[in-house]
Amino acid sequence: MYLLYGIICGLVLSLPFGPLAIYCMEKTLSEGRYKGFVSALGMITVDIFYGMVALFGFRYVEKFLESYQIEIKIISGFLILGLGYKIFRTSKKIKNIIEDDSFGYIKSYITTILVAFANPLSIFTFIGLFALLGVSTNLHEIHYISMKLALGILIGGGLQWFGITSGLSYFRKNITLQTLETLRHYASILIMVGGIAITLSVFV
Repeated sequence: MYLLYGIICGLVLSLPFGPLAIYCMEKTLSEGRYKGFVSALGMITVDIFYGMVALFGFRYVEKFLESYQIEIKIISGFLILGLGYKIFRTSKKIKNIIEDDSFGYIKSYITTILVAFANPLSIFTFIGLFALLGVSTNLHEIHYISMKLALGILIGGGLQWFGITSGLSYFRKNITLQTLETLRHYASILIMVGGIAITLSVFV
């Protein structure tokens, strides 16, 4: 049952919305299915971590998150803005990026991990999902529950992004490099807009 709960959480947290999801989709279109999937795995890794934080220690980090909510949003917004700006300013052509990127998979994975880590507010999403699903925090069962949930989050998020990157890869074969460059350009703008929106949200 808890494996199913984890899969549901993984699917919900991995819905293709937001700046990082756009980044992973842009990676798939411009640099290939596997690069996009590895980038998405970085997000899923952080989802698992924050899911475990929500399960084991939410009561201990709740005050910290509430006290530094503004700072967290600002840091997260600037990281996403920087990510989009880097893509926007890149002078390399897509073909060259594909051919000259021996450490690209590790870099893509670490990039999404670092940016996703800057948004610990996703812990609140996990809290809401756990409450909705009726996940127990019984100390005698929590280690068993945590393993099931972690595996479920990995399966749910992994399957969803495998499907997303596979679908985008199919369309990628039917469009030109020039079109991919244009899509990359607009994706970078959307990512930067997302970063600006997150930063400005502290003033709302």
